[in-house]
Amino acid sequence: MKIHLKKFNEIQNLLQLKLGAKVKVEEENGSTFLSIKDSNLWLSVDHSEFTVGFGLNHTHFSEEYGNLQNGIRQVFDLLTSEVRVTKYIKGETVYKAITEIKTSDSNIENLGITGILIYPFWKKTRIETSYFERIINRDDLIPEIDLILR
Repeated sequence: MKIHLKKFNEIQNLLQLKLGAKVKVEEENGSTFLSIKDSNLWLSVDHSEFTVGFGLNHTHFSEEYGNLQNGIRQVFDLLTSEVRVTKYIKGETVYKAITEIKTSDSNIENLGITGILIYPFWKKTRIETSYFERIINRDDLIPEIDLILR
């Protein structure tokens, strides 16, 4: 079994243990998708990569890319930190979304900017900022985080 698949399964088992029925897992076309009820956090895995997403924003990780450990850390950061999403809207179209996380030392880290190319550019821009509380306390996961990161 590839490392990214093993790590995804370890994270899935941990979340099911800690969050129970709030964790939803679906399989389709060779990919496994995991989401958490009342949360924008989602994960997916297929034969080649592990994807971590929050709302529109997502990042791909794998052993081949050399960034799998960063993906695992990002999952735990998204679970245990406040997340801020700023949406830029023209008309009814969200044309840009910035996802940021408040780190444990109170700094803001940009996780990504997602945008689309075709939108009603002539309409007035509206900006909406949403804050999402942590899903679980970091202290409740520290031993498990260390094991999964090994």
